[in-house]
Amino acid sequence: MTRYFNPTILAVLLSATLATTQGCVPLLIGAAAGAGGVVWAKGGLEQNFDKSVDQLHRASLGGLRDIKCAVSSGQIRKHLAKIKFKFDDGQEGTINIKAMTERSSRLKIRVGILGDETKSQIVLNAILKHL
Repeated sequence: MTRYFNPTILAVLLSATLATTQGCVPLLIGAAAGAGGVVWAKGGLEQNFDKSVDQLHRASLGGLRDIKCAVSSGQIRKHLAKIKFKFDDGQEGTINIKAMTERSSRLKIRVGILGDETKSQIVLNAILKHL
């Protein structure tokens, strides 16, 4: 029985492998960057914390008080919390906190309809001072 090597089959297999995995490396790099960092996505600022929903909720209320934002409504449940607030200039914002595990949560801040990154960062910095 004679075995032979067909370079055409190898070329097709390599091309298919490259075509299907070309986005994986940037995806992995992005996932690693987002694991502990702040991400601006779709008009909102997001960050993961090793804190419970309750801890982030209390820190958010304290941070909003520090920057003199009026809290218009707030809800807290075991695995999620939502705070609506307003700046002195009338611009509204929301903070959403969602539990990922018992000891970690994701914080999302959105200011305005389209998202104001500068004001969202101000809110985040105020919250961080209370953690």
